[in-house]
Parts: sequence; structure tokens; C-alpha cells
Amino acid sequence: MSASEDNLRANGLGWTHKLGSLTAQLDLEEPGSGIFIKSGDSSISILGICLPKQALAFSDGWVRGNDATGVYAINDARQLKISGLWRLQGTWVPKKDRDNSITAELILSSETLREKSDGSLAVECSFLATSAQTGSWSTNSFQWEQDSLGSREYWSQNTGQTVTVQSFVFQLPGCEHTLALFTRSDEIHHTTMTSIPAAGSDGPVAYKHVLKSYFFPTIIEKGVLHRGRIVAVLGPSQSKKDWCAAAAKAFAHQPPLLQ
Repeated sequence: MSASEDNLRANGLGWTHKLGSLTAQLDLEEPGSGIFIKSGDSSISILGICLPKQALAFSDGWVRGNDATGVYAINDARQLKISGLWRLQGTWVPKKDRDNSITAELILSSETLREKSDGSLAVECSFLATSAQTGSWSTNSFQWEQDSLGSREYWSQNTGQTVTVQSFVFQLPGCEHTLALFTRSDEIHHTTMTSIPAAGSDGPVAYKHVLKSYFFPTIIEKGVLHRGRIVAVLGPSQSKKDWCAAAAKAFAHQPPLLQ
């Protein structure tokens, strides 16, 4: 058993994972909170499923190893049945920095009980960061975009037949970690990001970032299962360009999800 696995404490409704100064927690009864990661006085929230609380019903949940699965019903006009599988320390962990990194993957599934329904779902990540940059893996190469992301809204619409992995990379304040988020063009609908200056932040100017990744069509039909995934890697800042490119490449070469 690795040190990483030894520090995973699970129960029927989630888990707590400790790695050095980092603590990651997941509560399946609170899918909107996603994974909460804390390091000292700093914290981030990643891979939360945006669901209407007033119509949300928790149907079932279980934990097997590093996988935690929750099943939910949306009892409103959309009549959606949703499942989220949150997976820790998967394929995407930076190999050279395995003991100083946390990797999480969310596999999202949705279907409707109505003949037709709005199937769009968003996955939200929110955190403070001192810098933001995007890059993408396409046609066997990784390219960083020249412009850094600042206090503005970012919109990306993925199209085309070639699988492109979009990367959003953030330097977190007060720690030596970089957060990278990855989506695939054949599974994501679009992504938006907003950022505003954080009040009272010490050191370099920090921004409050909220990144939302939207999955599935606005019209889905009964009997058709839709699936998509998003990957988050919290790794060391010093070698971010190496492990970000490697994670994007590995994600791009994964087989498509079975629908």
C-alpha cells in the first residue's frame, strides 16, 4: 500500500484524503460542494455539480477504494437522473511528484425520465489564484496561449472532429502548488470563467476565479445516457509545464466514454 492510499479514510458517504499539508474531503450528500481541498489557511473547491438544491434528492451513494459514486434525482420539470463518480489519484498524477500531488476526476452521467428534457449540467470549481493561463493539446502537441487570463470572463466553445484537451492552469497563493483543470472537446459543451479581484489578499494580487464547465445538450431524450468527465490536478508549481502537458496528452489518448 502506498503512502497515498494509506492516508485515504473513506466511509459510505465520502472520503477524507491527507497528503502532506493537503487535506481533500468529499461528501456525497453535498454534490454541489464537490471536493474541498485545504492547505493551511488556503482552500479551494473543485468538481462540484451545479444542481438545484430545492429539487435535489440524494438516492444512493457508495465508496470503493479511491472511487466515490453518488446517484441523484432532480425532481423538477427536467426530471433528470444524475450520477457522479469522483476518483482520486488516477492516471493523471504527475509521475515525478506523486507524493506531492492530488489528482481528481469527475465522471458525470445524466438521463431524463421525460420524453424530452433540458439536459445541460455544469461542473463548478472556485478558488483564489495569482495567475491564470490556458493551453491545449491537439494533433500530438501542447500549446500554451500567450495571453494570461485576468479579471474578465473567458468563454470557449469546442467544435471539430479532432479531440482537443483544453487546459486551465492557475497558480495558487500562499502555497507551492499549481491547479490545472482539463476537459475534452468530444465530451464538453462549453466552459466559462469569471474572475474578480479578491479583497484583502496578502502578497501578490489574487483573483477569485469561478470556472464552470457545461456538459450535455440542452435537449436530451428519454432512454439516452449522456456522459462526460473533467480532470483536476493539484501539482507542484516548479515543473508545471512538464506535468500539465503530460496530463493533457494522457487525457487526450483515453478512449471515449461509453454512452
